[in-house]
Amino acid sequence: MRFYLALYIAKVISKILHLVAKERGTIFPGMIALKIDPDFLSHVKGINSEKVVFVTGTNGKSTTTNLINHVLTHSGLKVSSNLKGANMLTGVTTALLGDISLSGKITTDAIVMETDERYVSLIRQQLPAKYVCITNVQKDQAQRNGEPSYILDKLKRVVSSDVTLFVNKNDPNSYSLSTMTKNVISYGVAENSHSYNKGDDFFSVSQPCPCCHNPLHFKTYNIENIGPFECPECGFGGDVKTDYLAENVDFEGKTFEVDGYKYDFNFNTAYFLYCYILAIAVSEEIGIPKKKIAAALTAFKNIRGRLETRKIAGKTLHYIKMKQENSETTQSSLNLIARDKNKKIFMIGYDEYLDFFPPLVISFYPFDYDPRGILHSGVKKWICMSTAMGHAVALRFLYDGFDEKDLIVLPDSKEETIEKALSEIPGDEPVYLVEEIPYWKK
Repeated sequence: MRFYLALYIAKVISKILHLVAKERGTIFPGMIALKIDPDFLSHVKGINSEKVVFVTGTNGKSTTTNLINHVLTHSGLKVSSNLKGANMLTGVTTALLGDISLSGKITTDAIVMETDERYVSLIRQQLPAKYVCITNVQKDQAQRNGEPSYILDKLKRVVSSDVTLFVNKNDPNSYSLSTMTKNVISYGVAENSHSYNKGDDFFSVSQPCPCCHNPLHFKTYNIENIGPFECPECGFGGDVKTDYLAENVDFEGKTFEVDGYKYDFNFNTAYFLYCYILAIAVSEEIGIPKKKIAAALTAFKNIRGRLETRKIAGKTLHYIKMKQENSETTQSSLNLIARDKNKKIFMIGYDEYLDFFPPLVISFYPFDYDPRGILHSGVKKWICMSTAMGHAVALRFLYDGFDEKDLIVLPDSKEETIEKALSEIPGDEPVYLVEEIPYWKK
């Protein structure tokens, strides 16, 4: 009785919010349902765990979830998914509400959910996912997560005999989970034209092996701290075959191959290749034929992407929505910008992190990445903007040889502030902006 009461009330609330306050409609209905029935999802009838997929990890959750959802939908399945990114238990519950009948039965063929890496085991207690996909485990949101080992310990709780893990073989932390279970499928990306190596300096410091704690050796990097690796001491990550490997990557033609089968790729950075290869692996394991997967990927458009282009002050602005609490995403953004050798304006912003009280300004983030690649890539002006860290970030760039006469520091990252600054710079060179700006979410 409690379940049905929760179901009906939450459905009504969801309908009302859809009409009057859509921005609250991704969490609040689920929160009410769980308040009435704390085990709400456990009571939903007809869920086939063989077609329940969780996507979790530090980076790439949203894009991968969108990709898997798109492939399954394009292949004729009806799918429940939290494509708006609300990835806690309340968000997952809200996403499912619309696909639960009044009799309490799920009405879709498959469920694909982005799940917060700290709470995936808690969500799985109510929603029995057979497939759990780990994108990567990296340093992220230090205020909440501390070090990656904290998140890794959380993810270990989801490992069990009835779970199939998809692990990133190019990420030592993610791949270390493969030592805990036989039900594991690995995926990765082969060396390609965007792969790189690090010099013998501060930024070449490696990671410790998760098994023996000696320094790992990366043969190359596809993105920051992710690439083919091996432990020289214990062999971890060595010659074991990768189950699904993206090879023969052609960034110009936007294609890659998996086991000789060609797929289209709608991006020009290796970051997204990991999302694609994971989506292919999951789709094949669920039973979708390669031909249907390829057709779906050709038609894919990311509805929640981190790359956006817009016009501002008469200039073309390439807006890279970066997670400022994650140095790996920042480094990937800088590497992308450095590949463009034409004249340009570079902008980067860091602000207070307002996730919860007290607000936090972490000054070590700018020192966790290497900006030297863009130093000689044609940057005409470089702009640091922040209510709290603009000068600190500027100082960090000066340490690496950027010219102070080309520097502008802005007091905030509001659109009108940015537009005014850009309007005062002559020329029509493109602008690269690296930050996640809350004012620009629409």
